[in-house]
Parts: sequence; structure tokens; C-alpha cells
Amino acid sequence: MTERNAVQQAFDSFGSESGFEKKSSSWYHQGDDVTAVSNLQKSQYGPQYYFNQGFWLRSLGNEPFPNENKCHIRARLESLVPEETMAIHHLLDLAFEMPDQQRTEELTALLTHRLLPLIQRGSTVVGLRSLFDEGAFKGAGVRGPALRLLGVET
Repeated sequence: MTERNAVQQAFDSFGSESGFEKKSSSWYHQGDDVTAVSNLQKSQYGPQYYFNQGFWLRSLGNEPFPNENKCHIRARLESLVPEETMAIHHLLDLAFEMPDQQRTEELTALLTHRLLPLIQRGSTVVGLRSLFDEGAFKGAGVRGPALRLLGVET
């Protein structure tokens, strides 16, 4: 088994400390109406990672552990917390010079303090609608059935 790098360690620390359930390579948070899926994707072109966040609306399908790429709402971390875009790119890029411990601590803190509240608020359809109204998903991919269920179809 290979040793986990700083980005992978931060991802696993975040999921574990947040009380999520790990299945395959994703962490799952089961909310009242919504399953949140956190996924770390390795770039095929270099030592960079992408943090993908999905929201599966259970009223649109009973799937306990949906793949992130099948979720009704999908977004990259930097689109959910756009004011942290530069920091996210640096933290997820192992080619960017930074001590491993610092990378792990800063990424874990960012996920815990910035992403986790969004996941918790988005654990219900009402919460997702509120986040949508606030513009939290303007950079997200949202499938048609979810738009209709959330009542945000244009």
C-alpha cells in the first residue's frame, strides 16, 4: 500500500472528523433529504487534485452511495468558496512548494470551516434552495430534475 500524500491525508481527515462515511474513494454525509458526496480527483496531467462536491436529492432516486459524477448538483470546491480560489489551487497542487504538515492543516481547516457548513445547510431541500438563492451554486452543474424540485428553474 502506498503512503497517502498531504492532500489525501487532509481529505480523509476532513471526512473522518466530520463524521462522514467512506465508501470507495468518496466520503458521504447522509442529511435529512440529501446525500452529500465529497470526492478527491487526481489530475492525469500532473500532481494536482480537484475536490468535487456533489449533492444527491433522495426524492429523485434512492441511492445510498451515489457516485459524485451522477449527483443532481455538482461543483468544484473553488466554485463553492470562490474567495478561496487561489488558496485552494495552491493547497491541491503538490507542485506548489509548501511543507506537507502545513498543507494538510490548512486544507483540513478550509474544508472544515468553509465547506462543512455548506454541506450541513444543504442536507435538506429547503437548505439547498436557500443556498441556491444565495448564489452558492452559480458555478455548479445542476440537473433539470433538481432545478424543478428546488423550484429554481429559469
